[in-house]
Amino acid sequence: MPFRRNEPRKTLICRVFALWTDGEGTLTRLPGLVEDRSRYGISLCVPEPIEIGTKVKIRGRQRELEGTVRHCRAAEGKYFIGIQLDKEDASWDRFGAGL
Repeated sequence: MPFRRNEPRKTLICRVFALWTDGEGTLTRLPGLVEDRSRYGISLCVPEPIEIGTKVKIRGRQRELEGTVRHCRAAEGKYFIGIQLDKEDASWDRFGAGL
């Protein structure tokens, strides 16, 4: 049975930074690469894991989105993070709507 997603995804390869504050109040900033996205989520590849449930900001060259880490999977020395956005990303429908 094929895997089905709730929302359609678009491939979008762009460099971003993931920013969050840990339980001790330390701001952490990791470089990342967006793999794909939907109206309500982003798949991000980062060099270190980010704990599930962490509130993160995804900062690109043009803008910033906020969401919560829903999954984190290790593969080939990288971590693939699924982030559910706090609100719908209205720019998703526009061609070339990068971050």
